[in-house]
Amino acid sequence: MHEMSIAQSLLQMAEDEIARQGCTRLKVVSVTYGSLSGVVPESLQFCFETMVHETPHEGARLELVELPLRLRCTACGKVFGGEGQDALWQPCPGCGEQFGHVVEQGRELYLNHLEAS
Repeated sequence: MHEMSIAQSLLQMAEDEIARQGCTRLKVVSVTYGSLSGVVPESLQFCFETMVHETPHEGARLELVELPLRLRCTACGKVFGGEGQDALWQPCPGCGEQFGHVVEQGRELYLNHLEAS
């Protein structure tokens, strides 16, 4: 389960940042992830809650924001979306080209926002 290592990394980054800001307790950690990032939101939520249990951050919320998949056709340049991995193989709605779409959005995974006291 790679969500545990993601949760550990997020928690470490958050703790480092709140320490720089003179805070000691996390309240909210907001993470943005793309639909192709491989993140299983329920698993990441569980791992985060497990990691903050019985720590000064207990009760901190993990907010997850999913970015939709956005592709650009290399043949005609049309930008379009889709759902999950299967969208990578769907034809372009503009010209019908089926291969070579460029992923413009959907692989991201980043710490977006923190709240602490």
